[in-house]
Amino acid sequence: MMKKRSASADNICAVAVVHFSEHGYDASSLSDIAEQAGMRKASLYSHFAGKDALFLDVFADALAEEQAFMDGCFADEAALPAPGGQLAGALYCDRMAQRYADSAHLRFLLRTAYLPPAPLRVEVGTGYEALLAQLQRHYVDSLGRLAPALPLQRIALYAQAYLGIVDSLHVELIYAGGAALQQRHAALWQILSDSLAMATQHG
Repeated sequence: MMKKRSASADNICAVAVVHFSEHGYDASSLSDIAEQAGMRKASLYSHFAGKDALFLDVFADALAEEQAFMDGCFADEAALPAPGGQLAGALYCDRMAQRYADSAHLRFLLRTAYLPPAPLRVEVGTGYEALLAQLQRHYVDSLGRLAPALPLQRIALYAQAYLGIVDSLHVELIYAGGAALQQRHAALWQILSDSLAMATQHG
């Protein structure tokens, strides 16, 4: 649960997430963040002890934002009539590229998760792994609901494959995007869907 912050601290975090997403940890400047937030650097220190404290608060915000987005995608999916198990987890992947374009929190989150600052590697790794664990639980629940005849061991196997697809799409978002992302998404999803179709047909 996030601690309650002042309006000024919220404003600093809103500025910082954009700054960190563009410059990363090492190249970011608290002076620049303070200036963009409309205050002196000394005033920023009255809210955050230093760069690490601010960075971790922004990271916690990004995790919470992505968790809420993920929960919404799977809730929307649960409300849709869908045959078989082919659509489990589809909405989250389908919306990912637009989400990345729209959300500084996701851009910051992925940059931080894949290129964590050395002093904060443990905290970043722990937070991001918890997010992926929740994504895996969502997928298992969704596939179990859509393909109840699949054995639990098989569902767990498909959940690992799904996480692999998400990871691949994240890498493409960070380093490429555009047509390359769409092609990889389509290819990986087709393979997973075909495998699921065969599995559900043959029990």
